[in-house]
Amino acid sequence: MWTIDCGDGCAPTKARDIIALIDGHRDEAGWFICSRCQQQAFISKSFATQGGGRWTPFLKGAIRLGTPGEPYQPFAFLVGDEANGGVATSVWVAYYTDLRPHGGRLKMGHGPGGPPVLGMRGVDGLRRRLIELGCLDPDAE
Repeated sequence: MWTIDCGDGCAPTKARDIIALIDGHRDEAGWFICSRCQQQAFISKSFATQGGGRWTPFLKGAIRLGTPGEPYQPFAFLVGDEANGGVATSVWVAYYTDLRPHGGRLKMGHGPGGPPVLGMRGVDGLRRRLIELGCLDPDAE
């Protein structure tokens, strides 16, 4: 279950799984939106780290990286350090598998062999999309 919050007083909305989140809770650019006020929204997460600390990312959006129709669908979360503000400071690459029509189960995260692998076209496509969204400076080294 994914809880989407705009931080502006609307009751948070929920997406039942990663497919519902990516297909139904983003604007055309890929940013998560509040289904009530249509403003940019975020998903707050918290994970224990191996070093004993916590990682508390704010997921701001998602960029699809996969080929439609393929069972493995890589994507990248746009991650911010704060709930407010529309900028992403990191990219979290993951994938989901949707094998439900074939009797399998929906899975999100790392694959059987580790994280998703992007071909050079995929990396270049991600870079171009991050520039379009204002997350990367095209002139920075």
